[in-house]
Amino acid sequence: MDGKAHSALEKHSELLRKEESGPVAVAVPVQAGQEKPFFSGPLPFVVLLIVALIGVFATSFLSYRHIMLVSNSAGIGDSILCRSDGRVSCDAILMTDYAVLFGYISSAALGLAGFVFVLWCTINALFNHRMRKLAWVLLVAYFFAAIGFSWYYMYIMIFQVDHICTWCIVVHILNAFALILVVWVSIRKKGDILLREIAPLGERVYFVIGGVVLSLAVLSAATMAEKSLTFDDLKMHYEELANDNAVIMAVIRSSPTLEVPVSPEDPVYGSPRAPYPIILFADFQCPGCAKIERSLKDVVDANPGLLRLVYKNYPLSKDCNDAVIAQRDFHPLACTAARAAYAAYLLGGPKAFWTYGELLFANQKRLRDDQWIGYAKQLNLDVNKFTELMKPDSPAAKKVQEDVKLGLKLQLNATPKIFFEGKRLPDNFGTAYLVDALEELLRDNHPEAADVRLLRR
Repeated sequence: MDGKAHSALEKHSELLRKEESGPVAVAVPVQAGQEKPFFSGPLPFVVLLIVALIGVFATSFLSYRHIMLVSNSAGIGDSILCRSDGRVSCDAILMTDYAVLFGYISSAALGLAGFVFVLWCTINALFNHRMRKLAWVLLVAYFFAAIGFSWYYMYIMIFQVDHICTWCIVVHILNAFALILVVWVSIRKKGDILLREIAPLGERVYFVIGGVVLSLAVLSAATMAEKSLTFDDLKMHYEELANDNAVIMAVIRSSPTLEVPVSPEDPVYGSPRAPYPIILFADFQCPGCAKIERSLKDVVDANPGLLRLVYKNYPLSKDCNDAVIAQRDFHPLACTAARAAYAAYLLGGPKAFWTYGELLFANQKRLRDDQWIGYAKQLNLDVNKFTELMKPDSPAAKKVQEDVKLGLKLQLNATPKIFFEGKRLPDNFGTAYLVDALEELLRDNHPEAADVRLLRR
């Protein structure tokens, strides 16, 4: 072997020793146009992928448990690492104020979104070596932020609450292990981090935006699921309270007592001598009024010596009611219908009024301006007098206007409205609840009625 060959062999051996003793990237720069995969070894990303999968499972479990607890949606059994009572109790931690950030975001759901982001980074880096440098930088930044949350919640668990959440500890251990791993690998691969970026701008934008959007979507979905189930739970509790007779009576008793005068000119169903009037404000084009009127008539029929039903007109039409300010008049014939019914009362008394009213309610959807006289003929009323009473300045029109004024004074904004002993009663009462309320109000206001038991049909 000549001198030149021996010298070349020594130089080659020296180069090999340099490659073994330090990062190749520092010793051998990347040539123009050549792609060198940063963090080319997949092992760190595989390890972080496993960490992310365990973290997704743990935070998903905690998020699910938190949603079920705050919404009372279902009974939740104990798991291997999570108990519902005792010193080791995930539920006790999840129900503290510390488990919700800013009064809205579940910390478990935030952790789930974070591990989904880690999952996104590791999977992309494993399948696209050009993204490994950017993925690694983002993972380092994420785990530095995550360990801050972990230290905070460990402090809370040790010093602020009396319980331990084992699944929470699993999450904190994963964050600590991952941070140590990314820092150690970053130190060892610091030369690769300093090399130029080889991923195209479009890939980098897709990678970053995709990860952020996916994480926010997971966080939003978990938060919306919690709020939706919580709303359903509140709605269910509200409905239970709304149907609780004791609660309803407490609300009625605490409401203001109003003065609702009864006039001898008011149409009355039942005996005029019955001592306790139920006052109904109604509109003949209101479907709910037809239903509640039938229910109230049944109550009066069952208690003829005690109760009577007093009818007052409150048509929801701009023609005679200043409270109606909508552009569209939904009950355009209500004022005329009220005038026609009261005209029947003036000509035929209470029986004619209630019969005429039943015809109006029965034909609500088919009412026309040319039907008023036809209904009057069916009751054998004097058509000429009826026509006179239908005029805008007639006694019938004046009585309707008086009723409307009283309704405005009582601040009525809808029909039907029921009053008894100065209290406004819910118009969505079932008959049984209604009778119970009438009994309670009688006892409250009339000592002599303490033993009264109203009958139900």
